[in-house]
Amino acid sequence: MSTPVEFHREAIALALAESGRLCAGTPGGDCAWYHGSWPVLKGLGVFVSLKSDDDFLLPQLRAAIAAGARRVLVSGTADAGMLARLAACLPEAPDLDITVLDCCATPLALCRQYAALSGFGIRTVQADILDFRDADGFDLVCTHSFLTFFDADARRVLVRRWFELLRPGGTVLTAQRVRPGETEALTRYPAEEVAALQDAAERLCRERGEALGVDAACARHSAWQYAFHHQTHLIADAAQLREPFDRAGFRLEHFAPPPADAPVADVPGAPGNRQAARWRIVARKPA
Repeated sequence: MSTPVEFHREAIALALAESGRLCAGTPGGDCAWYHGSWPVLKGLGVFVSLKSDDDFLLPQLRAAIAAGARRVLVSGTADAGMLARLAACLPEAPDLDITVLDCCATPLALCRQYAALSGFGIRTVQADILDFRDADGFDLVCTHSFLTFFDADARRVLVRRWFELLRPGGTVLTAQRVRPGETEALTRYPAEEVAALQDAAERLCRERGEALGVDAACARHSAWQYAFHHQTHLIADAAQLREPFDRAGFRLEHFAPPPADAPVADVPGAPGNRQAARWRIVARKPA
């Protein structure tokens, strides 16, 4: 399997130019602060995102494809990161049928851009995953750090929807952070961490910004936008993370935090917590 390649400069240019317009039509509110800032921060290396889970994601994708998975749903995405992992599998499975779904048009545009630059086709669907139906079903549903965008009740609905969308024997592949020791229902950045993120973005911009078309002002503003507006729903422990999958009827084939010697250190995309870890999940629908 080849190494995932991401087109950071092109994604940043599109996000900065178009997120204000594209995000404005998203049901439930404007998310331009997120989709405009995330490609900048990811490109600079403020966050490593999926790279810290590639030692898990790529072998699991390869195994699912080797077992016959061909219809794939990317269920929610901030950018083309998960699509890039699937693209790394295309040499082994050029017949992959990939659908990318999100409620916002901006990440879908980023995924279409990625597919066009890479020379393969995808289907994009702008919809709420909780309402989405597909009569043919999918062999694989994959996403990353998505469950905390939903509260506990909505997570149960989400995971049940994944179960219903999968064909018998199909699999959910994901990774999701749990945050032990926290009690606040919503995770937010405190003011001092907002400032620290801005400083980190500016520092990395000195090294990488020119190649990406990002100056220091853009780096700082992107970090402020992301950290000031960011909030996600707390998942405090592994039991809370597991419960929706058990309730929906999944069989968990892998459910564990990353190993201590994981090749890429995780950099949290939410306020720091030394106990926090992103658990890795392979959940199978019974055949």
